[in-house]
Amino acid sequence: MSPDTPAHAPAPASAPVSVPPEVVVVHVGEEPPRSWAAAVYLCGPTPTDPAEPSWRPDAVAALRSLWSGAGRLAVFLPEPVPGGSYPAYADQIVWEEEAMRRCDVVLFWIPRDMARLPGLVSNVKWGAWCGSGRAVLGAPPRAERMDYLLHFAEALGVPVERTLTGAAGAALRAVGPGAVRGGGERAVPLTVWRTDEFQAWYASGREAGDRLLDARVEWYAPAPEPEGAAAWLLTASVAPGDGRGPVVSRLLAAQGQGLLM
Repeated sequence: MSPDTPAHAPAPASAPVSVPPEVVVVHVGEEPPRSWAAAVYLCGPTPTDPAEPSWRPDAVAALRSLWSGAGRLAVFLPEPVPGGSYPAYADQIVWEEEAMRRCDVVLFWIPRDMARLPGLVSNVKWGAWCGSGRAVLGAPPRAERMDYLLHFAEALGVPVERTLTGAAGAALRAVGPGAVRGGGERAVPLTVWRTDEFQAWYASGREAGDRLLDARVEWYAPAPEPEGAAAWLLTASVAPGDGRGPVVSRLLAAQGQGLLM
């Protein structure tokens, strides 16, 4: 402070901080980043033949080139780092399920070839996530036995793309600019995070000193019309500000009825 500056003069306004786009790849078995603005899981068949190249590096490259949000995009791959090895099968399943539930979008790319890349596990995962409000389905026109998946994509309003770059673009359109979340906030996908009901509940808890430890979307129904609101059921684990042990709450956002606890 200069000698001519009054002791109680307001500090000069700081310029807005611009957060550059960043893409972080998280391979199976790795710990996720402590925070992100958006998270995408790459779901689809994994080649078992070492001579068969994986499609996921191209998907990562497409996401990297298209991501323009303010902050970090985390991309989860159920494959090890190049030259690495897979964890035990049970550990692989646990890692995949945890990563998927924390992601904002589950991007399915299914270039099904029944002789080389059948993708049977992908059918199970599609059945689990197609109605989540977070799915994007991509498949080249030559992909085999996709009629059933495409039928439900249309019925549920899931975006469908026929190129890998197009599917990556659809995933990023779904997340938009994203929203920075850290710690337990990462378990609240953007489909719920952006709702007025969740934000009002969360703001009230933060004012009381509560801390969100974890969350799980148990059920989600998209808005029945463009002007409507989505409905969802969220189980949230919270550390109360008064120092008590963790409290588990179930929050239901009912269409047209606000938040029911």
